[in-house]
Amino acid sequence: MDIYRRLSQCENAVEIYEIEEEIIDRFGELDMPTKQFFELMVIKLLALDKKIKSISNYGQNVTVTYANNSKETIQSKSRDDDDIIKCALFYLRNNKPKVL
Repeated sequence: MDIYRRLSQCENAVEIYEIEEEIIDRFGELDMPTKQFFELMVIKLLALDKKIKSISNYGQNVTVTYANNSKETIQSKSRDDDDIIKCALFYLRNNKPKVL
C-alpha cells in the first residue's frame, strides 16, 4: 500500500521511474502488467500536465480528448495493450498541449 500511496503523490515521471527502479531492486524484473501499470501512471501525469481530460481506445485508434473537448485520434501499430500504451506515451511526450 505504501507504493500506491507514493505513486499517487508523484509530481513527475522521474519520481515514478525512481519508484519503479526501487521495486526492481527489491523484487527483481517486473512482469508485463506491472510495467504497464507504471507506464499508465506516467501517462496520467503527462495528460494532466497537457490539460487532457481523457485518453481512450477502440481497436488501434487512440482518442485524446482535451479539457476544451477538442479531440485528436492517433493510431497505434496494433490492438495490443503494450502498443497502445507506447503510442499514447509517444504522443504525450512529443506533442504540445492543444489547450492553454
